[in-house]
Amino acid sequence: MKNIGLGRWVLAFLICLASAQVLAVSEISGTADPSSPEIDRVVDALCSKDVVLLGEDAHHAGATTIAVKVELIELLTRKCGFRGVVFESQFYDLLDFEHAVAAGSATREQLADAIGAVWSRYPEFRSFAGWLHEEASVGRIHVAGMDAQAGGVAQNYSLQRLPGVLSSVLAGARRVDCETRIARQNGWGYDDTHPYDADALEELHRCLRDIRDNLDAAKASVDLRAMADSYARYLEFSDGDEHGLRDRAMYENLLWIRSHWPKGVRVIVWCASVHAAKTADGVREGFRPLGSYMHEAFGDKVAAVGFSALDGSYGNVGGGGTPHALGISSEGSLETRAYEDVSGQALRFLDFPQLKAMGVISARALNYVKPMTVDWSKLLDGMIVLRRETPAVAKP
Repeated sequence: MKNIGLGRWVLAFLICLASAQVLAVSEISGTADPSSPEIDRVVDALCSKDVVLLGEDAHHAGATTIAVKVELIELLTRKCGFRGVVFESQFYDLLDFEHAVAAGSATREQLADAIGAVWSRYPEFRSFAGWLHEEASVGRIHVAGMDAQAGGVAQNYSLQRLPGVLSSVLAGARRVDCETRIARQNGWGYDDTHPYDADALEELHRCLRDIRDNLDAAKASVDLRAMADSYARYLEFSDGDEHGLRDRAMYENLLWIRSHWPKGVRVIVWCASVHAAKTADGVREGFRPLGSYMHEAFGDKVAAVGFSALDGSYGNVGGGGTPHALGISSEGSLETRAYEDVSGQALRFLDFPQLKAMGVISARALNYVKPMTVDWSKLLDGMIVLRRETPAVAKP
């Protein structure tokens, strides 16, 4: 069994978002004019859906992508009546934020930490996070996370309280032992005395079996049951995930979130395009993404939209370090074809018929570093191609 300490923290660091006030569309510098016909086309294509999956490059560090996604979410909520926003963030911390909203104690900082340290440090996201906090606090918008992973840079609930909450249905020494083991896993506190190995993982599985077996006797709340189920699913892929168990867990959590929220709440999901995709065929064989489950279950009431860019640069995961030049897309690529005979537009929207008409073609919509040649209409229902991407850089 491989020790995935570093890899796990990279994954955990990817888990989320957050921080500040209502975003005036005019604040989105360098993006499309909000009255642009292209923005209108995106909104029109998505307005009737029940679930919209808004993807992005795997580095999660494109400032223009983030700004356009923020703009689209504001427009979809205002013009189309979407009332739920679900992030590729930890399920547990955002459920705790929901509890704080109900108690009247939720803060913008709590939401920022719950969404996660990656996006919350980007200036392009801060006003949006503040708006989300205000809207959630008065009940106009519901916010949740769907990722079953636990721990991470800013996930204070997962690090400090979740181990005790999960173990609360146990008694005596067993309760103490399981709380200690879960806390070690969430904080990645393994060392030579307590190594991460097959025995450690099996003991965690045993703890979750005991916890779930005691939920009825403890008269556990619906939310505690959901967290226990989610954590058990997390352990199934905590040592590696070749086939998309994390995506399956996000799907299960997303189903629970939709059933937990008021009936009829339509949802926008903020995630990487590799998760939003309808299939990974031709990209990652044997892997099944979140979007495949959603489309199988809900058909044309779900739409997956990805992002790419003709030129520009992008940042690193977490927003540190030196940005990377993206370079103009190759001749004949999807990105260059999107801008044929077009000038003066900051973005182009390729809807499903347009993607289908392009057939098998190279594009870098999943990973800016790695262009892939596939029929993109099989993966996505639409693609937003930016004229120029800009790097997201974290700020204190």
